[in-house]
Amino acid sequence: MSAAQTKARARFKAAVKEAGKLRKKNPKLSQADAVKQAWVILYGKARTGKKVGAPAKKTARKPAAKKAAPVKKCAPKKPATHSDSKSHNVNIRVMSGISDVLLDAQKRREDIIKRVSKLISDNNKIIDNINKMTPTQRGRAKAIIMINKRAIINYKKEIKILDTIVKQHISK
Repeated sequence: MSAAQTKARARFKAAVKEAGKLRKKNPKLSQADAVKQAWVILYGKARTGKKVGAPAKKTARKPAAKKAAPVKKCAPKKPATHSDSKSHNVNIRVMSGISDVLLDAQKRREDIIKRVSKLISDNNKIIDNINKMTPTQRGRAKAIIMINKRAIINYKKEIKILDTIVKQHISK
């Protein structure tokens, strides 16, 4: 140990010894508080508890208390009439947008139909080969078939939704 370290250690031991005397006089005093008081007695200033080279502890900030606004007594208010000078909340449909929606819905519908036909053909292939499979493979194959069936059901629901969208836009 360096000379400064041995000196600091000796000072702390002296403070602990003095803290022992203080605790004999006041048994309710905690050891930490007794050491702090002993440090002040021996060396004349309060120890901050910061270690050299140690990062400073950050304390959490408490949000400032909000002051209540003073209550003003006013005459009863007249009912406000809303006059909207800008059309930020007006639903505007552009005719070109309708054709875009129709095209997107039709493309999505075609894509879903391709996926459904692929899932159906996959299920048929699995069913054709299920007799050649081991019991473990059969269990997995049945699980895949169930997953594909659920996906087909969901895709069919989505096709119905797309059909209603197309019908609504065509009727307008």
